[in-house]
Amino acid sequence: MALTFTEKDLLGGWLIEVKKGLAHIGNIRRGGLGGFQFFEGPNNQLNHSISDTNLDALKKKVENRFG
Repeated sequence: MALTFTEKDLLGGWLIEVKKGLAHIGNIRRGGLGGFQFFEGPNNQLNHSISDTNLDALKKKVENRFG
């Protein structure tokens, strides 16, 4: 099943919601030094599991792990 990446603008900032089918598997947020970080789980905001300075490269890493 393919992953979907949906951008969200929130009061607390910007994120990309990552879903596999109907299951919310995590979020991508901006990280330090202009990079991006993937936080596994719908409510995890503390511990990222994957990071990259390039958003498209990070999406590929997430797809390879969960796709």
